[in-house]
Amino acid sequence: MNSNMRSQIQRSKELLPTLRGLIKESDIDLALSDEVLMCFIHARKYDVHRAMKLLNHYLRMTKNYPDLKNLHPLRVKHVLDKGHVLSSPRREQNGRRVLILNLRNWDLTTCSLEDMIRCGVFCLQRLVCEVETQTNGIVAIIDVKDFTLHHVGQFTPNLIKKITDIVQDVFPIRLQGIHIVHEPRIIKILVAIFWPFLSNKIRSRLFFHGRCFAALHQHVDPACLPSDYDGSMKPMDTMHFLNVFAEKNYSQLFDCFD
Repeated sequence: MNSNMRSQIQRSKELLPTLRGLIKESDIDLALSDEVLMCFIHARKYDVHRAMKLLNHYLRMTKNYPDLKNLHPLRVKHVLDKGHVLSSPRREQNGRRVLILNLRNWDLTTCSLEDMIRCGVFCLQRLVCEVETQTNGIVAIIDVKDFTLHHVGQFTPNLIKKITDIVQDVFPIRLQGIHIVHEPRIIKILVAIFWPFLSNKIRSRLFFHGRCFAALHQHVDPACLPSDYDGSMKPMDTMHFLNVFAEKNYSQLFDCFD
């Protein structure tokens, strides 16, 4: 851990009493650890009042979407084993984790969109347990090769609202970029549906690369990308999320919300 990160941790620790004071004044009655509260402080760049607002949004999510509680490895293993959610073992040039949503060969008969959402939240919970990821954030690569109209039809208004809530208003993680690759023309329909729900910040961080991986490399160092995207690492089919975040090291940081 470098000196800059140590100073950031110290800064967030100094803000903990203020955040706990706000929590005490609210109707929140949970035993929240310093570690989980620091996630919210980092996610809102040390603005305690914005961190408190985010915490309230997260609590509202657990109430509105109870299926996103108790997300233990066994509940999402079938999605992970299909290779739909991956994390590069290497960070990109800015120290951010690279999360890959691999929607190739997505069989809806064995893996629903709801399954995907639960797995995505589980993986975000694992990513944000790292202090370095709390401070640096993540970038996401979404591979929609072979996406069909049938896939698009799974995105109901309620699920679109659920996804956008998680991405931009609820989860304590800094999403620094979303990079879409292999997008077919039909993806324009889905983007048009999502667009009104996205904040200007998220819109500005959304990039479409098609099969032009040179353009992707301008944003994400190819040294941390699989060979599928002309990167230096092994192909995606040799990766597994739990190779980076081993199941035996499963963090219970967010269990206090269950």
